[in-house]
Amino acid sequence: MMTYDRNRNAITTGSRVMINGTGNTGVVKAIHGAGLDAAQVRRSKTVEIEGCEGRYEPIELIRLGFH
Repeated sequence: MMTYDRNRNAITTGSRVMINGTGNTGVVKAIHGAGLDAAQVRRSKTVEIEGCEGRYEPIELIRLGFH
């Protein structure tokens, strides 16, 4: 699945991202968006990041690079 970060850069599983506000970085492990439209995915806690606990909203993320 694909969604967009706060700067409207595409993020997918395997994208390297930084969490806005904390500065923590990691790789997107999964995006849980089954049954949601694109706007709901972007504004819901749907993204799991390796090395970070919990889920994050894509608009909280900044893409640093692809796989």
